[in-house]
Amino acid sequence: MMFQSFPPRSLLRLLACFVLFGLFSCRPPASLPTRPTPTSDNQNSASKPPLPAKPGLTPTNKSSLTNALANPDPIGDILSADLTPGETTTRLLSLLPSTPSDDKSFLVQIAGNYCPDEEYWRLLPLLLDRSQPEDVRDELMRDVLRRPDSIRLRPLYRLALDNSHPLSSEAREYLFAYLQDVPENDFAALGKAVEKSERENW
Repeated sequence: MMFQSFPPRSLLRLLACFVLFGLFSCRPPASLPTRPTPTSDNQNSASKPPLPAKPGLTPTNKSSLTNALANPDPIGDILSADLTPGETTTRLLSLLPSTPSDDKSFLVQIAGNYCPDEEYWRLLPLLLDRSQPEDVRDELMRDVLRRPDSIRLRPLYRLALDNSHPLSSEAREYLFAYLQDVPENDFAALGKAVEKSERENW
């Protein structure tokens, strides 16, 4: 037989080599560990900054927003209301305390344009008020100077007598220049001339 030609020890080594070769050839290759890949949600959340929170209505800005929506144009509301010219004047002047400083003279101008001559008493307290801003006083002076003598002279005479009023000097200079027959600085004669002019122009 064929195996008789090999020594017993050599045969055993050959068989061992076949067995080892068979074992290693059947063993699956070891796989390398894989690193987990980030999901798309993780990538998007890492690259996008967080959205800012929506501002909520606090009691302060809620009330101001409500007021703005409730009355966005108070002057327009008054002018479109069913009022007489005199009532329109009074309603416009009622807005003066809450009107910004830069808009007060414009509001007074509108009120003066609506005020009839026979209802000038609606504007007179404002003219005599010493505390009004300069631009408001100037607008009130322009308004009264465009009125007829029967309306204009008496308020100017009251201003001329009030030395503490900022418009006193201007009113005095105007009256003595306008009523030329009155001696300068003779306020008694000036008062009589004002009364005479009022009677003649009614």
